[in-house]
Parts: sequence; structure tokens; C-alpha cells
Amino acid sequence: MARGRKRKQTRSRRAKPMIKVSQVAETLMGLNLVTQNLMGGNALQVLLGDLNAQAGSGAIGALMGPQPNVITVKEILTGTMNQMGTASRLNPSGIVTSALSPIDTIAQNFQQNVGNIVVGGVMQTAGWRIFNKVTAKSKRRANAMIRRAGLGSTIQL
Repeated sequence: MARGRKRKQTRSRRAKPMIKVSQVAETLMGLNLVTQNLMGGNALQVLLGDLNAQAGSGAIGALMGPQPNVITVKEILTGTMNQMGTASRLNPSGIVTSALSPIDTIAQNFQQNVGNIVVGGVMQTAGWRIFNKVTAKSKRRANAMIRRAGLGSTIQL
């Protein structure tokens, strides 16, 4: 009788960490590069802008007010865009509705800034690779401390 085949025992694999801080930072920098060149503002301004009719107080409150010359998500969804005009007695803020649609403005900005986006993306990728090589040893030490603290399966540098 032929011998039965032995099943290979599978190795238990450690779960990958849920959040890698360096990858989140790299993603946010890439998003900021695109939103600055296409929409005229950083990612928070594009996401949170125009949620309130008037600018609030504080750092986050000011982000949620009208953002002239920054195309926001709300403006893309509604199809109207704010821009700076002249302040008057009836309109003290000077913010008026633009004649152009947000999509047309994004297309114009893309044509004007495609070189900045490409060069910025290449430089950013090269910069992150160099940064990761230079900080590899210190990141290993920090990740070891994070694992000892019991957070190794949740977060990693």
C-alpha cells in the first residue's frame, strides 16, 4: 500500500498593521499636490470649504466658510463656484458667484499645471524613497517600542 501524502503545515502569518503612518503622510502629500494644482487649495479647504454660509472663528471654522478662488466639493456638486469680487455695501465679503463652472475651471487648471503635477509627483516619490532609506533604523526602533506597548497590530511608522 502506498504511503499517504503528508500535508504541509501552513505557517501562521502575522497580520499586517492597520495604519502605516508614513504611507498616510505620503498619501496626504500627494493629495495636497493635486488639490493645490487643480482646485487652488489644500485638501481640507476642498473638502470642508463652503459648508457654512459665513466663515467661523478658529482654524477649522475658517476652513468651513466660503473659500473664494478654491473649488470645493460642495461647488462641484452644485455646479456653481465662488470667486473674489469687489466688496460693496450689499456684499461686504466681496465673494460673488463665478460665470465658469467648477469642472471647466478644473480642466483649465489641469492644462496649465499638468507639468507641476508630474514633476511634483516624481520629486515626491523620490523624496519619500530617500526619506525611508535614511530613517529606516530609527523607524525600526520606534516600531519595536510600539509593539512592546501593545499597539503593533494597529499602527506602524
